[in-house]
Amino acid sequence: MRCARRHQSRQHLARTALSVALTVLLIATTAAAAAVAAAASSSSASSSTSVPPTEQGDATDTMQNLSTHILDTTRGKPAPEVPVTLYVRAASQSWTKVSTGITDGDGRFRSFFADGQPGLAAGVYKLHFDVGPYFRGRSVESLYPFIEIVFTVADPTQHYHIPLLLNPFGYSTYRGS
Repeated sequence: MRCARRHQSRQHLARTALSVALTVLLIATTAAAAAVAAAASSSSASSSTSVPPTEQGDATDTMQNLSTHILDTTRGKPAPEVPVTLYVRAASQSWTKVSTGITDGDGRFRSFFADGQPGLAAGVYKLHFDVGPYFRGRSVESLYPFIEIVFTVADPTQHYHIPLLLNPFGYSTYRGS
């Protein structure tokens, strides 16, 4: 009995260590890509438009100044087909739904605003990620039926990229680029 418990404990430690290592690797890779993108955008800063270079192809009359990306750190892959809803906090402290979408095959969603609709204004927002169906669809037990990330937009002329690093029993986020 003790051997079985030790073996289970070692397996749990190994899974935890692997999950941590994948998360660190993912963050390092994302940071390196962000540094390359920042260097490229600073060297090509000749454009006077307020839309970030990575979003210029997606924006028509709308400034798409918000994007998200979900990475499943257990699988080491993007999380496709996850519903994402954007809310804005009103002066009454209640939340108002702005838009809803679904992450693409690369785990990304960027079209929070329709053509002609203004992008983010200064204020407090939250992204609601409905991750329960994602895990159930893969027959994976999960602690979180949904995850909400609340963030403040201080400068609406900037792009806000809010990534979600996800696993069945934990998550992390940061402001990306």
